[in-house]
Amino acid sequence: MLELYYLKEADSVCSNRAVITLIEKGIDEWTPHYIKLLNEDHFEDSYLSINPKAVVPTLVHNGMPIRESSIICDYIDELIPERPLKPENIVDRAYLREWIKESDEVGFPGIAALNFVTRFRSVIPIDILERRWKKQPDLEKTLRQQSVIREGMASEWVLRGLVGWDKIFQKMEDTLSDGRPWIMGENLTLVETCYAPLIKVLDMIKWLDIWFTDRPNVRQWWDSLGNRPSVLELDEYEGHTADLSSDHAKAGLLLRDEARDRLIDYNNSRV
Repeated sequence: MLELYYLKEADSVCSNRAVITLIEKGIDEWTPHYIKLLNEDHFEDSYLSINPKAVVPTLVHNGMPIRESSIICDYIDELIPERPLKPENIVDRAYLREWIKESDEVGFPGIAALNFVTRFRSVIPIDILERRWKKQPDLEKTLRQQSVIREGMASEWVLRGLVGWDKIFQKMEDTLSDGRPWIMGENLTLVETCYAPLIKVLDMIKWLDIWFTDRPNVRQWWDSLGNRPSVLELDEYEGHTADLSSDHAKAGLLLRDEARDRLIDYNNSRV
């Protein structure tokens, strides 16, 4: 029996990694358990018993919990041999894991900061966040969120997000410059299923042009990835930004020029 405890929201990047991977693997027999952050479901004892860190998602397979989104995606790929999402060559597998490690260590905290400084900072009441911070067991996550909420665009975490994604997208541009359709070559892999929900948020806040203007290979890659059924399904989730009047888009557009200028200033300071 396969169960997934997850957030069915367009900007819940870790949950959406698991969902996209399930779809790409063709696995449709699984039981959904919806978690609502605003209801603080992830702090309930029943959930903490399977995920002591109070993070979402958690995959439960035959009663055994599998935690951490990139590990969940790899586990899903291992469940069935059909439609593999990892290359056969062990060197290529090492490079794939390197990409995913970067998405966890640089990409995710970057998206978390940029999503907080735009949408969360504009619509989530501070008293709700203060209550959540008291229960949150991950100190680094709490400090990042507090910095972004209290300092806004001046937070060092915002700069880290802008610069981190600038480096990721440049690495992608260089990798795709040989004409390959996907990061690892001819086949879509876990690199795509792990990165797609992260980049989806940047699309939702309308910031992609900050990085895509001079990177045609990445733009073409994202056009292909963003239009796959597995990624388009996120458009049906709560909070999806389908137009410029959404919370994500309005908040992002207000700060897009400032974000671009801050990245340009940083890059110029390195010359």
